[in-house]
Formats: sequence, C-alpha cells, structure tokens
Amino acid sequence: MKITSKLAPDDGPATAEDALHVWRTLFGKLAPLLGPLSTELMFARSLAARQPAFPWLPRLAPDAEPAAFSRFAPCLDGRSPDDILAANRVLLETFTSALAELIGVPLATRLLHAAFPDDDANKNTLEKSA
Repeated sequence: MKITSKLAPDDGPATAEDALHVWRTLFGKLAPLLGPLSTELMFARSLAARQPAFPWLPRLAPDAEPAAFSRFAPCLDGRSPDDILAANRVLLETFTSALAELIGVPLATRLLHAAFPDDDANKNTLEKSA
C-alpha cells in the first residue's frame, strides 16, 4: 500500500476529504518534530512547485505561506476525482522528497512509516529521490 493509495481508498474515486485526511495525518506526525511552521512552509513550497501544472491550486504570496494548507483545502471542492488524485500525488512526491532532502532518507522513511505504518512503498519512494 502506498500513501497515494489513501487518496482513493479501496480503488474508489478520490475525494477532497480523503486527500485532506492524508495531509492531516502527515502534518500530525511531522509538526511535533519539525515544528508546525516548518511543516506548513514545506507544504507551501510543494504547492508553489506544482502550481504551474495545476493552475487551480492556490498561488501563495510569501506572507501567506504559513496558511498554505488552509488555502489549499477549499480549492479541492468541486474538483474531479482525477484532478484531486493527480495533484495530490505530485504534491506528496514533492513534499516527501523535500523532507528527505531536509532530514535524510533514513529518518524521513521512519517518520513516514510512523505516520502510515501499512505503507511498504515509503522506503522505495524515498530511496529513488535520494
């Protein structure tokens, strides 16, 4: 099972709530260790990196980065399941790659396994990005 499979559980359509749940789970595990601001800024940078491919994602001014997730959540409303899944997959890839660069692949892998214990793909995904 991969983190991204949680975006569309049971091979059903991706929903905004499923996508937001994945991010909340990830933030809940990382924020106590990295700090809520650092976690939010990594998310904001992931959004900025992927926004050109998904113009419906919010553009953030530098002073709005600490509120990136609260600006992101409403943009999923009314999006198709394919849009939600595609955008969140690349956002998760970007975020986890940045996490691995910041703290190293071994620690990032352990944190992702702690957040998503049934995800055997974390290690392989992160090792490819290292």
